[in-house]
Amino acid sequence: MTTLEWFAWLVLLIVALAAGLAVTLSNGAVTRAIRRLERTYRRQKSLELEQLQAQVVERRMQEVRRELAANEGWRKVLNQVLADALKDTSARVGSVGILSLTTEPAPAFTVAGEDGREYLFTTAPEALEKVGWIGRRTPVVPLDASLHPAARAEVQAVWDRLAEQRLRGEIPVLPRQAEWFLVVRERKEQDKPARR
Repeated sequence: MTTLEWFAWLVLLIVALAAGLAVTLSNGAVTRAIRRLERTYRRQKSLELEQLQAQVVERRMQEVRRELAANEGWRKVLNQVLADALKDTSARVGSVGILSLTTEPAPAFTVAGEDGREYLFTTAPEALEKVGWIGRRTPVVPLDASLHPAARAEVQAVWDRLAEQRLRGEIPVLPRQAEWFLVVRERKEQDKPARR
């Protein structure tokens, strides 16, 4: 090969590499632009969902406030939470009502069910497990937006109402975003009403 042929081959090689580099850079730019668009779209959808849920939560919380203002209205609110969490319309608060309400070792309240079960609502099931109130293998149901956007806020409102009515001394202020959990247990014989 002559010098001129080598030079022509080198120029073609450089042009091919430059074209490849240009395509690669433009593909990278296009990819980054697509990612930015996807991120923007996802953020917009997320904001829309949050706004929609905020409206749903606010409407439900207005209903909950009206229900809690009524005598024994907390039962109606908890019956709805139980139906949502357990997918069982027979899971209802029984006539016995509240079995316990405590702030130690964690905020928790227990209500008697109509079906021989008791329903424990708490913010820290792991703390109750450490003191032996619930077993290690006891199923714990998170009360969150996967059930209903307002589920957590509903239980929080019931806690606030019951604690205000029944606890002596200073009532602990829980974080607005405190997680709530449901534990279903069989009632102990001494807690069950006598059958006639």
